[in-house]
Amino acid sequence: MKLKSAILACAAACAFAAPAMAEGGMFEGALPENWTADVVAGVKYTRMQFNNWANDGTSSYTWLITYDADVQGKWKVANWRNLVDIDLGQTWTDGLGKRKSSDRLFWESMLDFNMTEQIKPYIGNRFETQMMAGYEYSEDENGDEVKTAVSSFMDPAYETQVAGIAYIPNDNFSQRIGFANRMTISNGYGFADDPDTDKFEKFKDEPGIESITEFKYSFSEIMTFKTRLWAFCNFKGVDEIDGLWENLLSVAIAPLFELQVGLDMAYDKDLDEDAQLKNMVLVGITWRWF
Repeated sequence: MKLKSAILACAAACAFAAPAMAEGGMFEGALPENWTADVVAGVKYTRMQFNNWANDGTSSYTWLITYDADVQGKWKVANWRNLVDIDLGQTWTDGLGKRKSSDRLFWESMLDFNMTEQIKPYIGNRFETQMMAGYEYSEDENGDEVKTAVSSFMDPAYETQVAGIAYIPNDNFSQRIGFANRMTISNGYGFADDPDTDKFEKFKDEPGIESITEFKYSFSEIMTFKTRLWAFCNFKGVDEIDGLWENLLSVAIAPLFELQVGLDMAYDKDLDEDAQLKNMVLVGITWRWF
């Protein structure tokens, strides 16, 4: 991406977002009274360019597009909540080329039945995958880079059906626990294969127990923290537990700019027997839809 194109894109985004930020949200007031929404989109871009720079330096650029939505409708009998998380980013470094830095497509839909004010049976569905191909990078005997595809769109993909009991004492905290059937979809990279056999599989069903703990807190009008801890254990044993702990602190430093500090920890035995860790510090254009 050339610098001129990036500047024009940022300017267009600012012009589009400014009126919305002034009013508190692009579509504020458009929802019915029984609906609430927390929807934020963002664009982050950084660029470093060096040419005969005496103190050394490596040219690079990074771009990231994010969309985070939490929409809920409330009725007397039930509440319907939808979560959408879309992240797509790439980094280019001189000498290495392009590398994927972020790639997630996530949708979760939960229907809570208002049995009591705080205890609610629920059913739901979740879908997760990626949008761009993933690669592993190595070198051959001549030192040339070898690029090997290890994943792609819908490979893997995860489709989960859930049913259980939720404890929701307020809008900031919820605890869910219940039965889940997690399906892994993989057409070419072996994510659905049974490790105990050599048979190729396109689908793998894993029934088990799932827990989701969520908490969010607004320190002020400009600072918000949210955390989500997901854990899944199939019925093979406790050593089969998968988990994802997501943490994000958001600080509005100007009407169109936001600082985000995030820390994610993940464990999936099928992917790696060691825990995975990701931390990030991002600053960029952010505009609120609701």
